[in-house]
Amino acid sequence: MKKYLIILVLLLSACTKFEPQLTTQSIFYEDAKVQLSQLMVYSRPEKPHYGPLSALFYPYFVTQTIKDGKDWGKLISKNVWQNWTSLQIFPSMVFDDELVYRGLDDAMFTARSRGFDLLVVGFVPYLYLGHTMDDSAVTLQVKIYETKHGQMVCSFEQSGRIPKRMDDDFIIIKREHRMPDSAFFQIVQSIATDMAVPLTSWARYENTNKGIIAGLTAAKADADKPQMIAYTPQQPPVSSQTVQTPQESQAEMTSAPTGTPVTPPKAKSINLAIQFDVDSATIKPESYPILNELGKALTSDKLKEKNVIIAGHADADASAEYNLELSKKRAEAVKTYLTKNFPISSTRIATTGFGESKPLVPNTTKYNKLLNRRVQVSIAP
Repeated sequence: MKKYLIILVLLLSACTKFEPQLTTQSIFYEDAKVQLSQLMVYSRPEKPHYGPLSALFYPYFVTQTIKDGKDWGKLISKNVWQNWTSLQIFPSMVFDDELVYRGLDDAMFTARSRGFDLLVVGFVPYLYLGHTMDDSAVTLQVKIYETKHGQMVCSFEQSGRIPKRMDDDFIIIKREHRMPDSAFFQIVQSIATDMAVPLTSWARYENTNKGIIAGLTAAKADADKPQMIAYTPQQPPVSSQTVQTPQESQAEMTSAPTGTPVTPPKAKSINLAIQFDVDSATIKPESYPILNELGKALTSDKLKEKNVIIAGHADADASAEYNLELSKKRAEAVKTYLTKNFPISSTRIATTGFGESKPLVPNTTKYNKLLNRRVQVSIAP
């Protein structure tokens, strides 16, 4: 028995969360992790969409009877919006926490009137927050509609949980299971990241010069005109509520004055699926057609006077320092191709690299890593 305890001590001593003690019981801390159910994809486009898309995010509607359900819906939707914004799912994404979901017809009218291509709504059928004392669990349903015809294009559902586990006492060693202070945030972020993966294959990359031009210009004339909404919908259903909203969550919620125009921001960049060999800045020949479309776009009447920035990105297979340098070389390779094959001055193109610091999706699969090895193009300010 002593032999096994000594082996256990040696193994745990190599962990940064292990606190060995000479006179008292040593403690090994294990942080609780998010457990996700299978992502249910009920609806998803069969063909990818090429071109810029703008999306209006509504605060999610909490269907469960809980206290401060409206505020929790705002917070959950805001977290999903922030996650998808960091992943650049759509060129233009706006979250308006002054909106209240009163039905699909009302939400569709608002999104269409404000000039958005997509409407993103969500529902929370289950929410339980045990914080550091008990389990925390969230179930999210997210639906995306195109506003032109009012048809659903995507529908997802997923649940996440962080279980509270009992501590294990091994006499001389004790293992304590620690619940995170932000269990709710971790669950929502994990679900949002999972839901973003199928979206990347639908609304991600441009492959025509017209799409590239549209993505970089992003309908400036329409975006510069804020639109006021005068439509007054029916009142939402009133619900009794039982779960208390923490003060720190309330502090994160900010609101704009009622009636403030909400304007879709201009798209600042687009992602191009330029393929490189693994661990290399050599452009694969199959990416030449996309680069040719980029060259045509940059020499078009709309963009020929514009300076651009080309940013390279890498997956996370090597060290951060190595990937940063590799991403810079990839950006330079694209610049070299463009200046050699098109009448584009090298002074118009600046290059940079972000390495593995801005992945579109988690670097967990071969396909995800392929998405993360990309080139980003933006108009210089």
